[in-house]
Amino acid sequence: MPPRRGIVKSGNAGNSSKSTKPGEDARADTKSNENSDAKPLFPPGSKYPLSLLHERCQKTGWEKPVVDTRQRPGGFSFVVTLSRINKKTSQKESVQMEPHPPKICPTALEARHWGATYAMYRFSNGLQLNRVLPPGPREYWIELSEEHKKAPEHQKWMYDPDPFAARKEVDERQARAAEKRAEVAAATSNDARDNRKGRDAFNEFSKALPVRMATSLRDMVEELVKQGLSMLPDSSDVLPLAISPQQVPDITAQLQRLGFKPRQAANAAEYLSKPSPISANLLEMFSPLEACIEYLVLHVPESDLPQRFLPSQEASNPFVTSVHSGNDDLKSRWIQERAVKIAGWPPHIVKECAIDARLIEDWDLLIAALGKRLLGDDPEELFDSVSADVFVINQEDVEALGGHFEEPGHCVLPLFSAPVVLHILVSSEGLYPNRQKAPVYLTSTSVPAYIRLHLLSCLLQALKNPDFTEADGFLMAAMQCIEEHWAQVEDQGPPDISVVLQHMLPTKSFPFLSQVPKKSASEQSKPTNKSQAKSSSRRNPRSDLEIREEFEKIRGSEKYIQILTVRHKLPAASAKEQFLSLLKNNQVVVVVGETGCGKTTQLPQFILDSMILDGQGSKASIVVTQPRRLSAIGVAARVASERVDDGSVGYAIRGERRVSEKTALLFCTTGVVLRRLSVGDKLQDVSHIIVDEVHERSVDGDLLLLELKELLKSHPHLKIILMSATINHETFVKYFNNAPLLTIPGFTHPVTDLYLEDVVTELQYRPAPASSGQKGNDKSQKVLYEHFKSLGLDDQTVQAIQRISSNSRIDYQLISTLVSHIISTSKQVGGILVFLPGVQEIRECINALRGAVPKDEAEILPLHANLTSAEQMRVFAKTSSWKIVATTNVAETSITIDDILYVIDSGKVKEVQYDPDNNISRLAETWVTQAAARQRRGRAGRTQPGTCYKLYTRKQEQDMIKHPVPEILRVPLENVSLSVKAMREEVDVKAYLSQAVNPPKIAAMDRAQSILEELGALDENKLTALGRHLAMLPIDLRLGKMLVLGTIFKCLEPVLTIAACLSSKPLFLNPTEKRDEAKQAKNRFVKGNSDLLTDLNAYTECMRLSKEQKSQSSIKHFCDENFISLTTVREISMLRREYLDTLISMGFVPFDSEPSSPSLNTNSSNLNLIKSIVLGGLWPRVARVQLPDKKVKFDKVQGGTVQRENVAKDYAFHDLQGKRVFLHPSSVLFEHSAWKSFLLVYFQKAETSKTFLRDATEIPIWSVLLFGGRLVPHHVQKGLVVKARDGDLKLQADARIGALANQLRRILDGQLQRCIEDGTTLEVEDNGVVTAMLALLTFDGLAE
Repeated sequence: MPPRRGIVKSGNAGNSSKSTKPGEDARADTKSNENSDAKPLFPPGSKYPLSLLHERCQKTGWEKPVVDTRQRPGGFSFVVTLSRINKKTSQKESVQMEPHPPKICPTALEARHWGATYAMYRFSNGLQLNRVLPPGPREYWIELSEEHKKAPEHQKWMYDPDPFAARKEVDERQARAAEKRAEVAAATSNDARDNRKGRDAFNEFSKALPVRMATSLRDMVEELVKQGLSMLPDSSDVLPLAISPQQVPDITAQLQRLGFKPRQAANAAEYLSKPSPISANLLEMFSPLEACIEYLVLHVPESDLPQRFLPSQEASNPFVTSVHSGNDDLKSRWIQERAVKIAGWPPHIVKECAIDARLIEDWDLLIAALGKRLLGDDPEELFDSVSADVFVINQEDVEALGGHFEEPGHCVLPLFSAPVVLHILVSSEGLYPNRQKAPVYLTSTSVPAYIRLHLLSCLLQALKNPDFTEADGFLMAAMQCIEEHWAQVEDQGPPDISVVLQHMLPTKSFPFLSQVPKKSASEQSKPTNKSQAKSSSRRNPRSDLEIREEFEKIRGSEKYIQILTVRHKLPAASAKEQFLSLLKNNQVVVVVGETGCGKTTQLPQFILDSMILDGQGSKASIVVTQPRRLSAIGVAARVASERVDDGSVGYAIRGERRVSEKTALLFCTTGVVLRRLSVGDKLQDVSHIIVDEVHERSVDGDLLLLELKELLKSHPHLKIILMSATINHETFVKYFNNAPLLTIPGFTHPVTDLYLEDVVTELQYRPAPASSGQKGNDKSQKVLYEHFKSLGLDDQTVQAIQRISSNSRIDYQLISTLVSHIISTSKQVGGILVFLPGVQEIRECINALRGAVPKDEAEILPLHANLTSAEQMRVFAKTSSWKIVATTNVAETSITIDDILYVIDSGKVKEVQYDPDNNISRLAETWVTQAAARQRRGRAGRTQPGTCYKLYTRKQEQDMIKHPVPEILRVPLENVSLSVKAMREEVDVKAYLSQAVNPPKIAAMDRAQSILEELGALDENKLTALGRHLAMLPIDLRLGKMLVLGTIFKCLEPVLTIAACLSSKPLFLNPTEKRDEAKQAKNRFVKGNSDLLTDLNAYTECMRLSKEQKSQSSIKHFCDENFISLTTVREISMLRREYLDTLISMGFVPFDSEPSSPSLNTNSSNLNLIKSIVLGGLWPRVARVQLPDKKVKFDKVQGGTVQRENVAKDYAFHDLQGKRVFLHPSSVLFEHSAWKSFLLVYFQKAETSKTFLRDATEIPIWSVLLFGGRLVPHHVQKGLVVKARDGDLKLQADARIGALANQLRRILDGQLQRCIEDGTTLEVEDNGVVTAMLALLTFDGLAE
């Protein structure tokens, strides 16, 4: 936006008159004004340099700049003074800037503007401000740029972005030079000191960190070490009662014959085969089979029990038992039974309400009263007053939403995605429904009653909000409310029944976020991951004939025929017979289906329909894998709808599944199938496996293909179909022994492609001259020049194309110019989708667009993974103006924005690339693949014809790789290796992975094995007890180890939170426009010199508000005020619950445990213990904090000298390899200078402009001795080496300290191994080893 005219017209803004005499200043102004009257200094509308300088200083947080002029022979020179307040010292710092020799300008006004230009170049030379400068200053900027290039090394400081720091560094350098001269003069007198330094340098531990150990602690540890083996548990500690391994197969088979699922039976037998208090208790009272049944009845959700073990035949209502007795009135009995069986209310509550004659005589009033009881409100409120605020419900609105009136006054409204039906009872006299009296209930054939009551309570609670129906009306608002809470149930799991019925049942109250449901004890005891392993293994009880007859009946229905007519229009329909023929004659078929062909939804149905019609319907078990949870659920819903919801379609994702006895088509994520394989399931009950989107080449996808290829050897009847929209099909055809290939054409609208050479020609765009280092080599430029000249392009156009294509940075000016051109020339208003590599690029692009496109003409929106769901959904909203969406590659697939007419593709993407040699994951910007470019292009033709502007040349597109580099070649392989070991314990992981589609490098596999051994998951290439547990944890292996240690050392709740934080999006928000405020807010929660403990503190504070039963609006206000993401808080709560359930399923904690259970949190207040457990999981991700010798200074005082206090930037950080690393600016330790241990542990190392450490925590030195790598004492040199894979940590330690630490760890390791093998927790109260370790960690080796 150009500045308003006249702001700096007088030239006085930001100037001081102190440096010029009054007469001189007057003469200068007179001369300036005369010139101004004659001719303006700059063209109208220009951005004045003084204004720009003011803006830059204000944006940086500096004070108002002062530009002084001085009259000299021939004109005027200038001196610019910049100032700021040092936030640490509260002192004012100033820097004067003046060129040497002085720059002479004709007038004082010109001197001020040229001075502003000079100052801006000094600290903003990294920005291309010359583009916005007017003529004159623009040329001066270029002149300064040439001087900058020629500047000698000792003058480079002049062009530092922080002139204050640069000036200070120069002053310090000059002071050091003076000190050095003084030292040289006194060299002779310091010979003795130099010799002593030489002797110290010979000792490799002379500069190592010292390990301290108080005498009292040493005595205690020595006594423990003397006892030695007596500290280890003996055989008497092991509970004797357990099912023997020989009994397990027979018991498992008997349980399956009783109707239990194979996984349930295996889990029960496995649990009771391990000694534990629960096992002992059950086996003392029952036979082994009866004990397993008792265990399953107690621990499996009621809806998942076999029919014979259910208290009632009503599948959707677990409360139905005996509602009435023979003495009840018939009408009362009928109404009560209707309320229980249809509406899902608990029987005892219905009976209580039925005592009131007013309610039993009025069905509407009874339903309203039950709603009041559900919320804990008094039903008497229904009789006190009548609200005038009645919701209007007319038949047209109901029918428009797909509903109907079942009878007068009874509105029935099916929901769009939630499998429930909303019933609204309407007064014939127009008295209700209203906010005080809302007789509504929910019915469903599949959703349990308590979940329906949960959804109903959410709706009734929302009705209390006066703004609830203002925007969309009552019907739409009610439907949206239920849909939103159903989505939460799908994402987070079912609610805790005790919370849903807290006002109806005398149960324990669990203070927790209402958005995060807590599972019941029976659900907690189920192995969360294992329970899904055979989700599709339930055999259809119907005969082949019954299945066929039902299918024929459905095929004859009018609804099915209408749907089938639409399905026949898809390209996949024409390939049906060829596909089935190939599948009949081959075990593996590769299908290449272009976008829109219908392969994902139609091919599975072709298989199922064919098997049913061939009389094999009961044998149909078709598993379709999807790479993402959302697509698995979405496709399942679409296919179920096309099959008129006949029950044949289900889905399974981690933590959730929807299957029935009729399920023959199961859509699931790739990970679900891998978990089934990891527990020994050979998929013998599966007839077909369809792997969709194989072109994405994820680790899970490649591992699944490897497993399936092996499975074909032992499963001759299994059929495998590989599908993708854009697939490097030759690779997969060859991998599966020349499997047949079927190609299905797609259906998309035509898209016009325009490349960079077309765009530049059409816009006549001329970029700024390329800076040095961006010109490319002369030979390649010459070839490109000749190529474009041969196309008939003029020299200026060719040069513009060369500048853009050879520049590594994205030209945002080109994008904004192109968008303006589209808006001004397009005949139709629509959407523009701009593909960019990352979040920062999106921000810069949006800034450029907002400067080029008027606000009222277009809505500009970002789209990337870091946004909240609500922010992401904004891109789908309809708008009458232009919609411009700047997005990452998240919009390449699975997302369709209907009104997109144009796509602008930068051709760039950021992807994680793992370097096994440096043990670092890099987020690198690179060119997209040709396959990805086609996906981006297709976004413009999904719903209508479109245009794709490609900001790269045709030649550059030809040079792009065709398909993505497989993820298995780019990421760490620890999880992959452990998964393989868990699935195939006897195989050599490296030999097995070498058979993958694209085998990973040997170096990467070696490193993964080394890390697993470092974590204790492997021992001599064998899976350890810890490794078995870690293989089942659906999180990073290091976090899994932290959870196990947190359980053993009884500080589970904080470790659960830390692990959840590291698995979630950032807890603290950091908006660009409020970065300083966000930083101040985060600093209010700083705790323990740790990013992780700071997050823990903030989360705990949010939970405190929830436990105090503060309103949701209060909690939201608190989060907004402190820049805390409420979405992340809920995600952390959900993950904490999930991780706890996983530990319960492993037998590590009792099934009725809570994260805050006192028995699991005896030591949760010991911060050093928590830090040590973090170190145990993250070792060897450790960095040393060092203060360079040159930063150590002393000040003279009256009594001698004292060491000067150092600031944060004086300290340097090095990893164990000795490489320089840096704390990320977002870390709470970034400005920390009071280091105690000089050691920190970090979760992530990422390399951008520097190698940054994220999620850092200062740790006690003793944590490394007790939880780090192998200890190697150096007795002679009084040193101790902690061994690590890529480097060692050296410590100063007396010989006895090393010996005691080693022996203490040996005793501890024996106890931990026993705990892990037995699935028990370490006894802390009377355990001398734990007591000693806690004492050593609490004060880092010192006595209290």
